[in-house]
Amino acid sequence: MTLRVRLIAGLLALLAACLAIVGTASVLALRSHLVSQTDTRLHSAQSLLGARGLTALTRLAPLLGAAGLERAVAPTDFVIELRQPDGSVLALAGGDGLLPQVDDVDARIASGGPFTLETSRGPYRVVVGALPGGLIDLVALPLGPVRDTTSQLILIEVVAGSAVLALGGGCAWFLLGRGLRPLRDVTRTAVAIADGDLARRVPHGPGRTETDRLATALNVMLAQIQRAFEERARSQDRLRRFVADASHELRTPLTSVRGYVDLLRQGVVPPAGRDDALRRVQDETRRMGTLVDDLLYLAHLDEERQPEHRTIDLAAIVRDAAADAAAVEPDRPLAVHAPPECQVRGDSDGLRQVVGNLLTNIRVHTPAGTPGEVSLDVSAGRVRLQVRDEGPGLEPADLERIFDRFYRSSAGRDRGRGGSGLGMSIVAAVAAAHGGTAEATGAPGQGLTVRITLPAGPSGADGIAISSPSTPS
Repeated sequence: MTLRVRLIAGLLALLAACLAIVGTASVLALRSHLVSQTDTRLHSAQSLLGARGLTALTRLAPLLGAAGLERAVAPTDFVIELRQPDGSVLALAGGDGLLPQVDDVDARIASGGPFTLETSRGPYRVVVGALPGGLIDLVALPLGPVRDTTSQLILIEVVAGSAVLALGGGCAWFLLGRGLRPLRDVTRTAVAIADGDLARRVPHGPGRTETDRLATALNVMLAQIQRAFEERARSQDRLRRFVADASHELRTPLTSVRGYVDLLRQGVVPPAGRDDALRRVQDETRRMGTLVDDLLYLAHLDEERQPEHRTIDLAAIVRDAAADAAAVEPDRPLAVHAPPECQVRGDSDGLRQVVGNLLTNIRVHTPAGTPGEVSLDVSAGRVRLQVRDEGPGLEPADLERIFDRFYRSSAGRDRGRGGSGLGMSIVAAVAAAHGGTAEATGAPGQGLTVRITLPAGPSGADGIAISSPSTPS
């Protein structure tokens, strides 16, 4: 049974119970009122009987007859009977022989109140009294009209109640159908999502009803679930690419090392070339060591640990890194714009590697003599480190993936110039670990600008202390 049917059944049952209670109360009230009116008429008739004089009535009875006495004493629906001292019963009106059917007449006379007498001709409302001269009078009215009136009321209430139930059931079916429509939409949406349509949402109105608010809340939850699934899919895709790229990056130097070792073991390399072969083996093992160090460092950053951190001077780190770059390549113009001091909270080794990687990027991926610029400033509680060059720049597709692990642009795939593809990934990871961001802008022929934003210290937001690998990328 559906929720709609159960609700309608419950509403109709409640409505029927209310109608039954109201109908029963109205029938009982009407019957009590009609019986009360009958009792009043009985008392009035009994009083009239005493006022007109029983002696005269008894003398006129043989002359007037029953019909005459009925017109003289009371309306024709009354039954009036007298029991004389000798025990004979005189019917002044009606003549239904009710008095002999009354049990315990003396007790009825003592109570003085009307009572109901069941006879073969139907129920009567009866009052019995004692009159002077040892006479006993009975005045009665039939309860048939009362019964007919209440029966007619019951019939009317049954017909009207049935009509109300039918109308109420129809209205309830329509209104509940409209009210439960959002639940059916939720069901259809859930089925569609279970079938794989994660973009499906529950339609809803402006949000004034409970179902609209429920639909809004469900849509927010579904959007979060969709983002979680998409992020999971992206994470799995990145993991697959990471494993494939790491395997590729490690396989190449391992192949070279194995090849040189096999040549040396077989004696194929002449004595004059052994030093060069060993040097190549050493270079390849150094490359593998650097790659493994970078991978371990990135894995350490991914753990999001929060060891002890301290206040450091980023301006001093920038000047030291620029001096190291000038020592390696003195002919390259490199401008440095930094304040005398710039305090941040974090790990000095990690931030040194960030600045070093960015400057190494300029040296490796731009032609010799290409100018570079490093600037550092503080604004609105944020520290901004910007490294810019006037090199060949990058395509938009390369800019979107510049911080991906193992990603190298087409211009940087030459192993003689390019690195492992982890340098910029480390830059982004260290910035994120310090509570900051990393972004890159540029265009082909217009150079590359990398901007690192960090919380200022020591009054700004705290960064996170990060361990640094032994060898920079």
